[in-house]
Amino acid sequence: MNKEKIFRRFVIFALIILIFNSGASFAVTKAEFLGGLLQARGIDWGGTYEFDNSSPVAFLLRTGIVTDQPGDVKKNITRREALRWIIQSLGLSFEAGIFSDYPTGFDDESNLSSFERGCLVVASNMNPAIFTKSKKFNGQSALSAKEFQTLMNRVRDASRNLVLDMVRNPIEGLRVLIHREGVPTGIPQWRFYADGIKTRPAADAFKNSLKADGIEASVFSSEGVFGVRTSKLESYHDIRKLISIAKSRGLQFRILPSMSNTNTRIVPKFWVMLEIDPTYWKIAPLISKNSPRDLLKLSQLSTQYHAKASINAGFFATTTPGHGYPIGALKINGKMISDPHDGRGCLAWNSDDEAVFQVASEEVNEWDDMENIIQAGPLLLDEGFASTVPEDFNNSLTAVRHPRSAVGLNASGEWIFIIVDGRNGMHASGATINELTDILRAQGVIYALNLDGGGSTEIIINGKIYNSPSDGRERKISYALGVLPR
Repeated sequence: MNKEKIFRRFVIFALIILIFNSGASFAVTKAEFLGGLLQARGIDWGGTYEFDNSSPVAFLLRTGIVTDQPGDVKKNITRREALRWIIQSLGLSFEAGIFSDYPTGFDDESNLSSFERGCLVVASNMNPAIFTKSKKFNGQSALSAKEFQTLMNRVRDASRNLVLDMVRNPIEGLRVLIHREGVPTGIPQWRFYADGIKTRPAADAFKNSLKADGIEASVFSSEGVFGVRTSKLESYHDIRKLISIAKSRGLQFRILPSMSNTNTRIVPKFWVMLEIDPTYWKIAPLISKNSPRDLLKLSQLSTQYHAKASINAGFFATTTPGHGYPIGALKINGKMISDPHDGRGCLAWNSDDEAVFQVASEEVNEWDDMENIIQAGPLLLDEGFASTVPEDFNNSLTAVRHPRSAVGLNASGEWIFIIVDGRNGMHASGATINELTDILRAQGVIYALNLDGGGSTEIIINGKIYNSPSDGRERKISYALGVLPR
């Protein structure tokens, strides 16, 4: 072999080595990233995966699995864009919003938006972690091919077994536990709600204008005003258009995902538990200071009493917009507001935090002399064991997954508030009564009472709503439980 051939082969070999070793520095386009993200999530979009095929990108954006508008998909993707789109695809946007004021641990977090900071908290604290903690995040840097492959492997793992556990102590004597597990497995559809339209003719006119654009909708009435609700929309492009229309008209709006939520699928789960140290805090029923017939949002009740935390309480009925009454026993500071409903669970307690969890009966009750009583049901735990007292609730309430709220006591004598989010296939599926009981028992709770759930489920801690109400907004309720200074 002559020297020229040897030299030529050496050059070719050197070029191969150079290309291989420098592959980590190759930037990844937005189209390549979104296509890889769809594959890593294991979502069947009905096409053949190719990096140069825009169909996976179009599918992600049309379905709302990624809600951002990516701009020119031929451009290189930055690390901050990769962060946002991974979190959105895993159904963790709500969690990112909750953690937007948490420290990320990265020195350059000030260069990120509040939502991106929340995304980074989630991505670096979940198991498996998407981004590993380091000194700087470098959000504006282009994503390299090597890091792209690493991230896709982590997304693939998270799609199978994601768990996020966070603990926070916002105020002395209050401890917040936040838990999320699982990711959405289906393709979302969407409903759009425009709220606060003053007259029926105005609502009808808005509905008809949407129909002219090919979007079917209906008019509904809520709390004395009107709104317009679309049918299920498969295209998130329609949602983006509706957002623009609502903003141009100054309308309030909500966007709710609609996904399968059966009891047999692996579905996302989310709960928040508040541990309340009785050394510093007491719990008390909160009812409108103006009239016990008023229905108010939990945030309004919390503000009236300057509560450091609050949770929705027992069942109630609605009579007219903004008015109603408690169903079952409600006693506040020794004054009986509403009579007991026999055969349903109650919690009674006094200023010394002596408490009784009991089903009300016509006979003498252990809690007759207690200062405060609330009633809901069913009882969940009694001395650490699942309650076996029948309370005749319908299976549709107990055996189907719904948003849940509960109050209890743990073995250390701390009060417990817990909510379980539900009816949101991208965020949380809810819980059955048995699943709620299992969560509480696993967290060391020994006594517990189920409270009103569904759209009423809500928890506020230090002025911040820590869950996603299933209506997409706060529901007005009859009364609540609040955390007040000892």
